[in-house]
Amino acid sequence: HNESVQHYTPYQDQGDYENYPAAHPRNYKLHSSASFVGRKTLETAAKLQCISMYNDQRLINFLSKVIGHKLYRSKDENGSVYSYRIASNHNPPWHFDESHYTMIVYLQSSESGGEFEYVPWCRPTRSVDDKDGHDVIKKILIEKDDKVDLIQQVQPHDGMLLFFAGVHTFHRAAPIQGDTARIGLVFTFSEDEVFRNSDNVKSSNQWDPADINKLDK
Repeated sequence: HNESVQHYTPYQDQGDYENYPAAHPRNYKLHSSASFVGRKTLETAAKLQCISMYNDQRLINFLSKVIGHKLYRSKDENGSVYSYRIASNHNPPWHFDESHYTMIVYLQSSESGGEFEYVPWCRPTRSVDDKDGHDVIKKILIEKDDKVDLIQQVQPHDGMLLFFAGVHTFHRAAPIQGDTARIGLVFTFSEDEVFRNSDNVKSSNQWDPADINKLDK
């Protein structure tokens, strides 16, 4: 796995200081840490159940029915399918996804903590300039608004499948407690047939050592 330690905005980039002041929510930065295994490494495994599941037409047909229109698999070489491991010393931050839809299969639960926390459909558009997105960042991260009616929670358990619109939903995995790490498998989907993550998002996540080698060249 790749131990990723990063410092980036909730949009998983380094901000926009040309159009926004440093103190603006668009430029608010957080520390991020987690362990990842990207698709390139997963594809070298002897058993590729996770890749075959992602490529199974029945899965994408089912998810397309759930949302009421056609979905496409991400074309991203690593961010389309990856696994993550969150230990008690990790800090998975609040963020918006760049991919349109995300599916998480929970494989191992932590002893406590690790809830999926989210503010559903709080950014109407996919734009990093969306003012509603700026507002939710301000409320939760800058003003540290503790209003429980804003943030919803799901307590994951082994085998659970979670599917959500990550580009419109502000979310994070809450910190865990105990010696048992939370492990999950992530699939990403798009409404765009040729979607790939931007280089900014790739470098901010570094899902796989192969990503690091490519971006450093």
